[in-house]
Amino acid sequence: MAMKRLIRKSWKLVTILTLVAAAGGLGFRQYQKKPKKPKLDLTIVALTQGEMSLRFTELGDIAAKDSVNIASKVSGRIIELPVHEGQAVRAGQTLAVIQPGRTESERFLPSTVTAPIDGVLIRYIKNPEASSADARFAEIGDYVTGIFESQSPTYLMTIADMRRVVVKLKINEMDILKLREGMSVLVKVDALPGAEFPSTVSMISPQAEKDNRGGKVFRVEVSLGRNDPRLRTGMTARVDATLEHRAHALKMPLAALFDEGGASVAYLQAPPGGKPKQTLVKTGMRTETDVEVLQGLKDGEKVLTEKPEAFDPAPPEALKAAAGKKGKEGGRALRRKAQQVRRAMTAI
Repeated sequence: MAMKRLIRKSWKLVTILTLVAAAGGLGFRQYQKKPKKPKLDLTIVALTQGEMSLRFTELGDIAAKDSVNIASKVSGRIIELPVHEGQAVRAGQTLAVIQPGRTESERFLPSTVTAPIDGVLIRYIKNPEASSADARFAEIGDYVTGIFESQSPTYLMTIADMRRVVVKLKINEMDILKLREGMSVLVKVDALPGAEFPSTVSMISPQAEKDNRGGKVFRVEVSLGRNDPRLRTGMTARVDATLEHRAHALKMPLAALFDEGGASVAYLQAPPGGKPKQTLVKTGMRTETDVEVLQGLKDGEKVLTEKPEAFDPAPPEALKAAAGKKGKEGGRALRRKAQQVRRAMTAI
């Protein structure tokens, strides 16, 4: 009986092993039948000659070059307000009449508030970064604190002299050195489609300040070359400037430029039966999409926008030398920027 049980177990084991072997063979044949993954085609682009421009674009707000916040000399309640928001006024014109004091016993002769300059009356904005709810224009019955009583008086309104208009910008510290006073720029206003204002950078603050997100920015003003009666304070303006321009630049897509240990390289299209060639490249101007090629490649040559797995490398000595030269040039550029900042601070 024991022999029969052993024989039955042996047959079961043989059967299981046979099934496993058959399944393995089927799986191997199916694996062999699977098509191999095709090699990825690397994108090839040709170098071309053409125009290149490095541009600067930033948004700002239209504002009057000169404006004055209006406050009363004395504290009291507004009993007359013969003007309204948006009204044009002349220097010396009455803006408000203030009755000094809070009680009958404290009341003296009314005090008149007059306009110190010509301009347009707009709301006084305590904090330009806050919401419009922070802006105010005086109303009859308001109690105001005068400048004789407090260093923080109640401002009734603002007079904006719209004869000279500027765009106020806040530029981050990474871009501020791209601008210089006297630079020509072009201003476009969203509310005036098609209108263009040739303008000039008139002021660059030498001191940084923090913005709402904690970053560092510099205040910049752009003076418009001409005025337009349709302009209003607070309108959104776009400032455009051409920082560099090449009429006949040899260029390629920025995606075709690679960094190899600090050296700039490109990969030339492989010849028939060969491999792509790694080539050292000296570059110039860069935009968001293209890079100017000064040395290393020629017009019409074709390069890859993806690094190939196999290629003929550039000589290691040349790569090392190029990386060292690039590092020195970067250091000189940083020193030049530092000198520009020191000169700006000295000019304060």
